[in-house]
Amino acid sequence: MGTSTPLPRKEQEKAAAEKGTTGTLTNYPKLVDITASTGIRFEHLSSPEAKFIAESMSGGVALIDYDGDGWQDIYFTNAQNVEMALHGGKAGRALYRNNHDGTFTDVTDKAGVGFPCWAMGASVGDYNNDGSPDLLVTCLSGVVLYRNNGEGTFMDATKASGLAKDCGWATGAAFGDYDGDGWADLFVSHYVDFHLDNLPVFGSSKSCKYLGIDVQCGPRGLKGSPDSLYHNNGDGTFTDVSKKTVVDDPENG
Repeated sequence: MGTSTPLPRKEQEKAAAEKGTTGTLTNYPKLVDITASTGIRFEHLSSPEAKFIAESMSGGVALIDYDGDGWQDIYFTNAQNVEMALHGGKAGRALYRNNHDGTFTDVTDKAGVGFPCWAMGASVGDYNNDGSPDLLVTCLSGVVLYRNNGEGTFMDATKASGLAKDCGWATGAAFGDYDGDGWADLFVSHYVDFHLDNLPVFGSSKSCKYLGIDVQCGPRGLKGSPDSLYHNNGDGTFTDVSKKTVVDDPENG
C-alpha cells in the first residue's frame, strides 16, 4: 500500500475553501469565560509571600454528580496559609450544585463538606458500591473521605474506613479496582516530608536559596514521602497494601 504526502498548510486551506468548507485557521472551538453568569463566587485563598512550600501547592477541583440528577456539580478545595493554620484559622471549601440552566447554587453547608483540612486536591469514586459518588480530599496531613449519604449530604468516613492512618502530605489520589474484585481501591501519592510543627525556615540553608536569594525550602533539600495503595475490603474499610504491591517507594523519592 502506498503512502501520500500531506499538502502544505496553505494548499489545505485553499482546497477546503474550494469545497466550501471552513479553513483550518478558523475551524477551532472558542472558549468563553462565563464565570460571572454561573453564580460561582469561589475564591481560592492565596498567600503572595509564599514563604513555605505548602502555601504554593494547594488548590484542586472535582466534578461530581453528588445528587444523582445527571448533571455535574463542582467541588473546590481550599487551604489556609501557615499563619492561619498555626492559630486555628480555617479556609472554606465550596460545593456548587448544578441548576441545569448554566447556573450553580452553593450547597456547601447543607452537604457538610466545608472544612475537611488544609486541602490539596479531590478525587471522586463510589467506594461502597451504593451507586452514589463519594468524595476524597487530599490534605497536608493525610486524607478525608466523605461518604455520600445519597440525599444531598455527606458523612466523614475517614476514621471508620481506616484511612485516618494516612498522615503524610497527600497531593494526588485516584480510585481504581486494581485487583478486579468489583470494589474501588485507592491510591494516594504523597509529596515531601513537611510538618507545621517543624517548619523549614525561609532561606535557612543552601537548598533554601536560589542564586543567593532566600526562597522557600523544597522540594529540593526536603525528604520525600512514600506513596500508599489501599485495598477496598468491601465492607466500608481499606487495608494498606503498599508494601505488598511494591508501590510504597521505600527510598522516599
